[in-house]
Amino acid sequence: MGLILCEALKVKKPFNIEVLSLNIHSYEELCYIIFENPILVTEGIVSDTLVEFIRDDLNLEVLADNVKRKMSNGTADEDILVYIIDSCSLYNNAEKIIFRNAMGKIKKMAVHEVAKQRADYMFYIGKYDLAKKYYLEILDMDTKAENGFIGSVYHNLGVIYANLFLYEEALDALKKSYELTNDDVILMEIYFLKRIFISSYEENDEEMSQLLKADLAGEAKKAFDIALEGVGESERMKNINSIFETEDTERKKKILGDYIADLKADYRNMK
Repeated sequence: MGLILCEALKVKKPFNIEVLSLNIHSYEELCYIIFENPILVTEGIVSDTLVEFIRDDLNLEVLADNVKRKMSNGTADEDILVYIIDSCSLYNNAEKIIFRNAMGKIKKMAVHEVAKQRADYMFYIGKYDLAKKYYLEILDMDTKAENGFIGSVYHNLGVIYANLFLYEEALDALKKSYELTNDDVILMEIYFLKRIFISSYEENDEEMSQLLKADLAGEAKKAFDIALEGVGESERMKNINSIFETEDTERKKKILGDYIADLKADYRNMK
């Protein structure tokens, strides 16, 4: 962990980067966020609003004029972001070269590939609502992407739906993923999904019998039983058990209230 020394400048109106739910208050912060999140900030950050922020709040008129001129001349957003980093004293020449190379790779990627990397990052950090939005946008695109690519989009979308407790949507997405990829691992995930969401699930489920080969079915059941045992031993389950083992009513209410508050916070972070 390190510290960045920012200019003591109080901005009137922070610059908001919507995709990161973040307000920027200094030039150093702006450069840092651009440098660290190249795949994310290529979406709409270069705008008249950015120019106004640089000019009116950061008092960097020359930089604002140059960014505005580049926009007017049709310069690609990626190249404008490279220019902003090149104008910043926060990074050395080697780091600036690394950033230019990263932006160069992004420029060569298809729109749907950039969108997937953006979606995958949101998926990775648990911002499921944004990730879902990006994945659905990819599926609406007229692309010539390979089945494996679209299959991975449907797969991650299915996992997101499962995390949001949307069983039917999750099942549909995972089935489409399997149709495109023919990946047996996805069949295992479908099996897990059914076992988790269907309380009356039976091992002779007709759909799973058609999908899962006999040896894979046995492997899936064993894996699920091991996972279930692990859940029972998890810290979260131990905490739940301790709540209901508490005899003091008032203390139980407080602990339960705190636990529910934590669950709500986890859910909000998915948005």
